[in-house]
Amino acid sequence: MQTFSTAALPRPTARTQAISLRQLRFFTALAESANFSRAAERMTVSQPALSAAIRQIEEHMGLRLFDRSTHHVALTEAGAAFLPHARRLLTTAENAFVDMSDAATRGKSVVRVGVIPSVVPAAAEAIARLGQARPDVCFHLCDGKNDSLMADLRSGRLDIVVGVLGRVEDDVEASLITEDEMMLAAPVGHRLASRAELPWSALEDDEIVHFTGGSIGELSSAAMRQNNLSPSQRFRVDQVGSLFGLVGAGMALGVIPRLYARGYETDKIRLIPLTAPTIRRKLMLFQRAKLREEHPTASGLVSALAPALAGILSPSA
Repeated sequence: MQTFSTAALPRPTARTQAISLRQLRFFTALAESANFSRAAERMTVSQPALSAAIRQIEEHMGLRLFDRSTHHVALTEAGAAFLPHARRLLTTAENAFVDMSDAATRGKSVVRVGVIPSVVPAAAEAIARLGQARPDVCFHLCDGKNDSLMADLRSGRLDIVVGVLGRVEDDVEASLITEDEMMLAAPVGHRLASRAELPWSALEDDEIVHFTGGSIGELSSAAMRQNNLSPSQRFRVDQVGSLFGLVGAGMALGVIPRLYARGYETDKIRLIPLTAPTIRRKLMLFQRAKLREEHPTASGLVSALAPALAGILSPSA
């Protein structure tokens, strides 16, 4: 454990009790409100009771977690380091209570899966198959942006995440599912629509629409800058249906990851791999390193979910 000498308190005696969930809730309420009165009101307790709970935590940890003055409460360096762990413990406990209720009333173990939107149809298909083979498991599924899903994984709100490879934290394990390449979406009557593949430079004279946000926007923007291309100033879209609508009407060319195009192929649009450079994002299955100890059922399903998704999402599928 890292030592914060400027915030140290005397170490607890052996008689000190473990920190309770109630005390952790008091700590997070004070950290978030930065005010004893507001935190006490939020937790529906008296201010002296809240203060006593914070002192007990600090005594147990042997660290000062808050700097206090008459009108100011702020986390110390130690308190800021302690906060994400407190939140994770509270989330894990909340999930555990739900899981225990589900196990007691329905005989099922809950597994929470987060998925980026482009993979939701495939994930739903894979989870439906797993659900038939594992009637003892109740799957919860949500979608979201990659960064948000990874934050929920680290906090304990999710057990498994299907997302895009970025910077992997030490407490997270990742396994490759497939690679997702950037494609050109072109109207069937366009001069480029008959090509088997195209360099990015071939798009020079056309209106180009793409998703500007997130990892997709970063990848496609970098490739366009490399080839002196600029995205359309007339058309800006954030949804697959909108991009395909513009392309199908012959108003623009679209740049889109292959997986986003699944299910949207129409007789008006052709999808063509883009090269020079070939841009691929790695689709990964993430789990916390401690999931085996925290939730063995969820961890055991990773070895089944990853190959199931790989089979569904492979380019030849």
